[in-house]
Amino acid sequence: MQRRQFGLGALATTAIAASPSSWAQSSDPILMGLTFDAAKQASYYALLMRDATILRIDEINAAGGVLGRQIKLLTEDDENNPAIAAQKAEKLAHAGACFVYEVGSSATGLAAQRACEELKVPNGSPTNVAEALTKPHKYWYFRLGLRDSIATAGLIRFLKSKYPDPRLAVIRDGTETGLSLSDNQIKFLTEAGFNIVGKEQISPGSVDVTAQALRIKASNPTVVLVSGASVADLTNYIKAHTLLGIKVPMIGNNLFATTTFPALAGKAADGFMFVDAVDMGRPDVKAVEAKLMAKYSERARGSSQMIAAYDFVTLVVDGIKRAGSADRVKLRDALEATTNWPSLVGRGGTNVSFTPTNHDGVTSEAQVVIRLVQDGKYAGSVNY
Repeated sequence: MQRRQFGLGALATTAIAASPSSWAQSSDPILMGLTFDAAKQASYYALLMRDATILRIDEINAAGGVLGRQIKLLTEDDENNPAIAAQKAEKLAHAGACFVYEVGSSATGLAAQRACEELKVPNGSPTNVAEALTKPHKYWYFRLGLRDSIATAGLIRFLKSKYPDPRLAVIRDGTETGLSLSDNQIKFLTEAGFNIVGKEQISPGSVDVTAQALRIKASNPTVVLVSGASVADLTNYIKAHTLLGIKVPMIGNNLFATTTFPALAGKAADGFMFVDAVDMGRPDVKAVEAKLMAKYSERARGSSQMIAAYDFVTLVVDGIKRAGSADRVKLRDALEATTNWPSLVGRGGTNVSFTPTNHDGVTSEAQVVIRLVQDGKYAGSVNY
């Protein structure tokens, strides 16, 4: 994996040295860019999506490429740092990328988006949920998956169907993205009339979260919302919750689609539920999962994040075909004109349509999936 990364880095250096006129030559490869977190708190899921993006591009190239041209992917480590993410997005733009995928945290995604918006480069994410990515509307940005308000609307729909008048306690991590995501969830839940009886926070890197778990228990909730962006920190809470014998069900955000989570949490996660945007039981999804597992083995099992990243490449390449060009303006316009595009994201039958005022792929809480963890692995979806 590391050798592949060095190769892509060398490609980026070569591309940056090229003259702008060379980008338009039809014999040259189509350049795309990707920002990701290689080793910090977002790397749990960023590496999965980077690898799924690479696989899908390799498949397309093996089938002849797009418009008679191969695709070359330039990747840049954003170090889970918004300032660095903006610099790396700018670097990819100047290298000639026709589209920039952002597969790190929502915080770095927002920074990269601002740079791409200023430089007029189409960009987007398969899974980032931050509301501010598309609200207010962004001209050059496209999102395939859930935004905060849609994900929380799906959660609200589930909670109302399963728990009459629930008392909610919230445990969250203190990362920048974790605080942003949980603040939005709490806001939407409060506006929907839910009673938040407790709210606790984990400092990044904390190992012992017994005190937070005891305070959550003392608030006497009927459901605990586990929300944030750090798998390791929130898994420590889940273990403490179980160790202390707290019988209250837990439900998390789509962070827990990160495939290291079930093994990391072990038996402590039995019965844990989380909001997601992909129904892993769909036959078309399972077919893509099999491709991903053939390449990446158990890392890809049950990874809705990899499915979304794979699907997003397909959508962008379809946009290039419809545009008849990798020109940035033409690609942006073609993506915005996407209508009833069949997607792997959402429940079966989900179609993606963008408009001049909407660049979100999923626009209805009816497409939200609630997934279950049991016996150290993903165990399907919860009916509601």
